[in-house]
Amino acid sequence: MTRNRPLPWTMSVVIALLAPAAEAQPAPPRAEAQESDALTDRARQLFADGVKAANAGKWADAHAAFLAAWGLKPHYQIASNLGVACLRVGKPRDAAEYLTRYLREAPATKVQERQRAEASLQEARAQVAAVTVEVAPGGAEVTVDGAIVGRAPLADPVFLDPGRHEVGAKLDGYVSQAQPVEATAGGTDAVVLELQRPPAPDVTRSGAEQSGLPAPEVPRGGGRTAVLVTGGVATGVGAAAGVLFTVLANNRAGEAESLKTKLSQRPSECSLTSPSRSQDCVRQGEVFDEKVLYSNVAFWSFAGAGTVGLGTLLYALVSGPEARVQVTARVGINDVGLSVGGVF
Repeated sequence: MTRNRPLPWTMSVVIALLAPAAEAQPAPPRAEAQESDALTDRARQLFADGVKAANAGKWADAHAAFLAAWGLKPHYQIASNLGVACLRVGKPRDAAEYLTRYLREAPATKVQERQRAEASLQEARAQVAAVTVEVAPGGAEVTVDGAIVGRAPLADPVFLDPGRHEVGAKLDGYVSQAQPVEATAGGTDAVVLELQRPPAPDVTRSGAEQSGLPAPEVPRGGGRTAVLVTGGVATGVGAAAGVLFTVLANNRAGEAESLKTKLSQRPSECSLTSPSRSQDCVRQGEVFDEKVLYSNVAFWSFAGAGTVGLGTLLYALVSGPEARVQVTARVGINDVGLSVGGVF
């Protein structure tokens, strides 16, 4: 079993990182054993890697190591070094968050360390805005530009990069709220959100109105559009099929006429009393049958396309939002049909 042992040399180097990079300072007093013991073995290794990279001026590597260590063990000592690393790699908003947490959690006895953290925080704060967010009731999720940043009440301000943002809050059973914020570098702001429950149902109202919420909006003309599109497609398919089978029927008619001319010179080959009919004679019968079939299919394709097209046109006239055409059925002793009337 691995025992957690103090890392006095490592912690002393880390605390020194809180000083401005341009100043060379001697290593501060050794860190307490309980601070080292608070880190897991893996987090302490990553923490030490970050310290080594920071001492070598490799702030990107230091930032990555400290961030990984923080993911394993969100200890305030890691927060201080991670905040400084964020500042060095151009992430002032993240730096302000980690340094603020360090100052909130670090013991007051760490006077020099806290002073260095405050100096770094001031450097970060000059580049971002601090927004105090108050939300009622407690427990609501606080969001910034749609992303959740915590639950109310928040222990620290929300830091924002300069620019326009939207701070909001949401909680089950309440109507969500949001407020725009124009963040300026070094500025401060406050957002107060009071979530309200939706209106109580009104028993005197019916249907969707009883929910107290707006009735779902049904897209206008959605079903009508589907019918018109379907009718148009069906009409086009029927017409195309009619054209295709007409061409085929004409081809078969031409072939039949050619065979007829050819066989007219040899009438005995197609005689019913002939012991063996020629192949051309047999083909002539097949071609004639195919011509009749294709002609019938073409006729009914055109008829179907015309019927669907007419029906679609009538539907378009009578189903529009401003329809001025009425179609009624007529059933009488001597006639059955449709009566179309209106203004065209």
